Amino acid sequence: MAALAVSVVGGPMTMSFLVLEATRDFALTGIVLTASLVASALVRELFGYSFSTWRLHLRGEVIKSARDIGWVRQLTAGRMMRKAPVAVPADITIAEFRRRNPLGSTSRVVLIDEDEHYAGMVPTTRAYADGVDLDDPVDTLTRRPDETVTPDRNIAEVMQAFDRLGVDDLAVVDGDGGVLGLLTESHVRKRYADELEKAQRELFGES
Repeated sequence: MAALAVSVVGGPMTMSFLVLEATRDFALTGIVLTASLVASALVRELFGYSFSTWRLHLRGEVIKSARDIGWVRQLTAGRMMRKAPVAVPADITIAEFRRRNPLGSTSRVVLIDEDEHYAGMVPTTRAYADGVDLDDPVDTLTRRPDETVTPDRNIAEVMQAFDRLGVDDLAVVDGDGGVLGLLTESHVRKRYADELEKAQRELFGES
């Protein structure tokens, strides 16, 4: 019965201790533990995960073990972003951009179009590079305007976006393209490491 329960819900040690508590028979518990471990290994080798985990997968969850990873889905771009980033119209000249954003004042500036929609992002140092024509529109220096994420994307999806696009920062936009905030890769990965460490401490009962 313990081996069958392990195949369904996992937790071979838990099931073995339940048998020990019910029977107080250490000899039997040793046999149960062996059977539970064998059952767990067979299920993971042949099926990949327990039946209960499979049911969670059918419901759209991504849990692969008993470790709680709910914080991954709760930590979204909207919660991590820095609000009210520096923004300027996309049609101003590079000279005007320099006047509004002196070198050293900010590392990046968001561009917005006439409808207040996201139109790209410009690293401030690029506007101060040698050889740029000060009369050119600043949007000639921008990256692709499709490098954005929505506020409902969780931290795992945000990190995948950083890896896929190979950028250091991403704008967070709403469904209409309005700018809500800004995310940097260093901040997102630090939050992930901090939350992972916190989950590990909670798992082992540490304060």
